[in-house]
Amino acid sequence: MAIPSIITNGFIKTLSGLGNNSDSIVPLVAKDVISDCTLIHTYKKEGGKDDVREKAIEEFGTGALWLFGIPTFKFLVDKTIYPLLGLNPNLDPRILNNKDNKFDFLKSVKKNEVEEGVFNSLSNKAQILKKIQLPFTNKQMYKGVYIGKFLSSTLLCAFALTKLIKYKQKTTDERIKKDIQKKRNAFDYQKFLGNDNLYGAFVKKSKKDNKNVSFRGLSTSAVGEFASEFMFNPLKNTSILDAFIAGTRLKEGRKGERIEIGLKELFQVFFIYGLAKPIQMCFEAIGNKMNMPIELDARVIFDSELKDKLANSKEDIKKLKDSKDLLKSIYELKSNSALVDILAKNGTLPVVKDKNGITNVSAFKIIDENEVKKVIGHIEKLSGSLDSIKKIKAFKTFATLGNVVIAIWAMGVLQPKINIWMRKKLNNGDNRNPAIVQQEKEMQKLASAN
Repeated sequence: MAIPSIITNGFIKTLSGLGNNSDSIVPLVAKDVISDCTLIHTYKKEGGKDDVREKAIEEFGTGALWLFGIPTFKFLVDKTIYPLLGLNPNLDPRILNNKDNKFDFLKSVKKNEVEEGVFNSLSNKAQILKKIQLPFTNKQMYKGVYIGKFLSSTLLCAFALTKLIKYKQKTTDERIKKDIQKKRNAFDYQKFLGNDNLYGAFVKKSKKDNKNVSFRGLSTSAVGEFASEFMFNPLKNTSILDAFIAGTRLKEGRKGERIEIGLKELFQVFFIYGLAKPIQMCFEAIGNKMNMPIELDARVIFDSELKDKLANSKEDIKKLKDSKDLLKSIYELKSNSALVDILAKNGTLPVVKDKNGITNVSAFKIIDENEVKKVIGHIEKLSGSLDSIKKIKAFKTFATLGNVVIAIWAMGVLQPKINIWMRKKLNNGDNRNPAIVQQEKEMQKLASAN
């Protein structure tokens, strides 16, 4: 593959990921990493010297765990636990619930060898390495292992995040102690560090100050809805960690900085979760007004064979629109269908290739029929606007990157500037972290008294 082609494909895949604000963590990665860099730069210019140290540890450390912890742990489980039990990690356990008899229908559709083998073995007893038989069927094991994977990956990452946030504050405490030692050579530093000493008293006081924050868990009635909404959506699964981070930061926050923490987390919630989709929809509405529909994924809009694929999809589109059983009609689409290719690139249909490279709709995943209907409407709209395809590509790029840039500016520049402005207003022009300033004063006071 030529270098220009590799660059083009890389750009299209990146744009596709950045434009998916429904169930992809790619926009989160871009927004979080770049906004963290701009946030730290803003504090370096306008904040105190301790801000940069703490922000770098906290933002990059928690960011790495937040964005990559869950996917990495799930990947490891997929590569170890699933093979150990003879299970296929690609199977979505929701299809096993037989809601609306969809499971019975999926058993009857045409499948490749791998999928057919998995479906045929669902009623068999689960085994470990085909040697140790378990008192569960494969069908039950698929559900249990997936729930275990979800809970363990989320809880382990949450535990690691707690440790990291505490480590960040510990490094600041150590820095303050060392500064005091340098300034007061006559001060017995080791005594200050003992368990029953002045520093111990200071730590106990700090912990006491942090006990006034409490959090409530999920109500029992919300558990079912919580599981279905968060277990199978990477974006929502990650949001659990984000909520945990916010709670931990507030709980562990020192006196004088909780308002700053709250404002930062509020910006995070709004610009990574709450406003990402509405901003995208605003750009899409503008595009439709200008006859430049951009609802479809970048991989569809930038497809070099788009015109031919749209032309070859007309018959299948009509078939699906006229169908009284949409799910059945989807699985009846021919192998390597142009419409299946478009819907797959848009992330609307799950597909699988057999050993001969032939593409068919996968029986392993849930298909949202309402989403399919909506996307078919977008495809027809794009078909009628092909004369403006160059403008559509340009506007799609502008809208996708614009959504990301807005969030980066808000979280990385606007939010820290507001916090620093509040510091100055509340602390007689002092732009340093008020909690750290208070720590220094109290530790110096204790040192002087000694």
